[in-house]
Amino acid sequence: MGRYLVRRLLQIVPMLWLIGTIVFFLIHLTPGGPIVALAGEFVTAEYQASIERLYGLDRPLFEQYLRYLGLLAQGELGQSYSFKAPVLTVILERLPATLLLMLPAIVLSAVIGIWGAALVARHRGRMIEMGIVGCSLLCFAVPIFWLGQLLLLTFAVKAGWFPIQGIVDARAAHEGVRLWLDVAHHLLLPCLTLVLHQLAFTVLIAASSLRDEMAKPYFLTALAKGLDLPTAQYRHALPNGLLPVVTLIGNRVGWLIAGAILVENVFAWPGLGRLVVGASLDRDYPLILGIVLVIGALTLVANLITDLLYSLIDPRVRQGETLNAR
Repeated sequence: MGRYLVRRLLQIVPMLWLIGTIVFFLIHLTPGGPIVALAGEFVTAEYQASIERLYGLDRPLFEQYLRYLGLLAQGELGQSYSFKAPVLTVILERLPATLLLMLPAIVLSAVIGIWGAALVARHRGRMIEMGIVGCSLLCFAVPIFWLGQLLLLTFAVKAGWFPIQGIVDARAAHEGVRLWLDVAHHLLLPCLTLVLHQLAFTVLIAASSLRDEMAKPYFLTALAKGLDLPTAQYRHALPNGLLPVVTLIGNRVGWLIAGAILVENVFAWPGLGRLVVGASLDRDYPLILGIVLVIGALTLVANLITDLLYSLIDPRVRQGETLNAR
C-alpha cells in the first residue's frame, strides 16, 4: 500500500504539468488579451506597451512559458491581473465555499442514490422502479443551470422559502450557531441542484450492481436462512456491490466541479465558479491557470482517494496490490 500511494502521488506532478502546459498555450493563442480589461477600451499604444512590459506580455511566448514553469517550481501561481494579489491567495479565499457546496452534494447524492437503487433492485418491473429511474433521468436530462433556475424561481422567488443568492444574509449580523444555520439555509437549493443532477448515474449503476449481487448463490442462501429482502440487501449485496459506485463517484468529481461552476453563477455563490467566469472575461491569465490547476489537483486527489477506498471495501484489491508490489 505504501509503495502504491507514493507512486500515485508522484504521478500527480506530471499530470498537473501537462494540464498547465495545455491550458497555458490555449489561452495565450486565443484572440484577445487582458489589456482592455486592465487599461480600458481606448488605451493609447504607449500605455499598452507599458502594461505589457509590466506583466511580461511583451516577451516571446516560450519565454513566458519558461517563466511560468519557474514560478510553479517555486510553489507559486503568479500574480492576478484583476485582484493585484497572489493567485493562490485569491483561490484559497474562494475554495472553501466551493468545497462547502460540493462535499455535501457528493455525500447526499451517494446516500440517496444507493437508497433509491435498493428500491429499484427489489421492485423490478413495478411502478416504483419506473418512477425513481424516470425522475432521475429527467433531472439529469435538464441542463444543470436550467434546473437551478427552476428551483430558484419555484422555491425562492415564488414560494419565498429560501434566499435568492449569496452564502449569508448581508443585512443580518449572525454569529455562532445562527450564522451556520443561515449558511445552511442559503446552501440548500444549490446543493439540491447538484444532488438531483447526479442521482441518475448513482441510481442506475448501483441498481445494476445490486441486481448482479442478488443473483449470486450467497445472497439466495441469506434469504433461505430467513433474512428479509431489505436486510439481505444492506448486509450482503451492498458491501459487495459498492465498488462500481465508488468508481462512479470518483470519476464524477470533475463533472461535479464543472456543474458547481454553473450552479454558483445561478445562485451567486461566492466560490470558484464565479471566480473562473470573471477571470475568463478579464483574460486574467495567471488566475485562469491557477484555477485550472487547482481543479485538476482536486480531481486527481479524488481519483486517488477512490482507489484507496477500494482496498478498504474489498480485501481482494489489497491482496492484488501486494502481489503486484512483489
